[in-house]
Amino acid sequence: MTPAIRGLYAAFAGLGATAAAIPAVLPSVEQGVGTSVVSAVPALFGGLLVGVLASSVVLRRVRALHLAAIGCLVQAVALCGAALAGTAPAFIAFAALAGVGFGLTEASASVASKAASTSSAAAILTALTATVAVTAALTPLLVALAAGIERPPLVLLVVAAAQLTAAVALLVGARGSAAPARGERRRGLRRASVLALLPLAIALPLYVGVETVFAGWSAVIPAGLLRVDPAAAALGTSVFWGLMAVGRFASSAMLRHGVTTRRALLLGTLTAAGVLGVAAVVTPTAPAFGLAAIAVAVVALAPTYALTVGLALDRLDDDEAAKATGVLVACGAAGGSFVPAAILFLTDDPTASATFVATAVICLVVAALSAIPVRTISPAVSGSRTA
Repeated sequence: MTPAIRGLYAAFAGLGATAAAIPAVLPSVEQGVGTSVVSAVPALFGGLLVGVLASSVVLRRVRALHLAAIGCLVQAVALCGAALAGTAPAFIAFAALAGVGFGLTEASASVASKAASTSSAAAILTALTATVAVTAALTPLLVALAAGIERPPLVLLVVAAAQLTAAVALLVGARGSAAPARGERRRGLRRASVLALLPLAIALPLYVGVETVFAGWSAVIPAGLLRVDPAAAALGTSVFWGLMAVGRFASSAMLRHGVTTRRALLLGTLTAAGVLGVAAVVTPTAPAFGLAAIAVAVVALAPTYALTVGLALDRLDDDEAAKATGVLVACGAAGGSFVPAAILFLTDDPTASATFVATAVICLVVAALSAIPVRTISPAVSGSRTA
């Protein structure tokens, strides 16, 4: 494993920890400041979108691994500030800043993974995002442990230290990578590249929206279906990310053994659509079986983000991939907002059958978009081989 790849693993592990730590400490922070801080979650995702959009501009002048390290440092500062914040507005502001750093790191590290991969960007991204799932699953357990000693915000300081370590690893990895010429300005995406990306740029926000439904309500859905107390239901978040890790590592193994990116993507989304349809039918009368079906769907969907982004980047040369990554990640961040909102408009009960019907239909749409054949764009010609 090269130093650049090791740095990327450290960066993605930090992303998982940040994504889980801030939501997990909200109850303890609310107890400490005496008021609600639930708006820290949309603030986090709003900052993420800002960071992603900014990365598409900054990557014209700054190397991807360097920008990923800067994003880690921004997250570290923000997490320290959030841990020490004594008021709700301060905590929310630091959550937004953490989101900015998150977006910078996610977008630039995705670009760097394209350059560092020896075969397919989808394969390396699947393995890297599996690391996100592992750390996101473990972080809430650390929060619960810290709650036992009445110091939950300490977890934010631990994650900040991990971000500093990741920044160092990224800078070490950057030493051996080629830097773009100073003053070089990347061209915009060519028309052929836009056409190659369009189906996946539509599919990505739809998928991220479905993932957000099950991630954001990973405690609400088991509480509603199994009638368990909130403390036990909170473990649903760790279970969700554990299932995501299983699905992502399984997909990574499939890719290493010759399964194509497109076939893995279709297999996962079609399987998820089927079992979510089953969940819609059985949850009213057999909620435990419905929850089991949802768990299978989460495993099947887990690698979809990495596979979709990787398939898109594999269609482009390295130069255009840098600009396209920011666009794709921004599309995904937008989907994380509008799909759950649309489902809440459809039904105000996350455990209703309509929720699972809607997500099953979305999975079918994602599968259809992913199946559209588009030729890979090479640096010299507008099309060469089918991606």
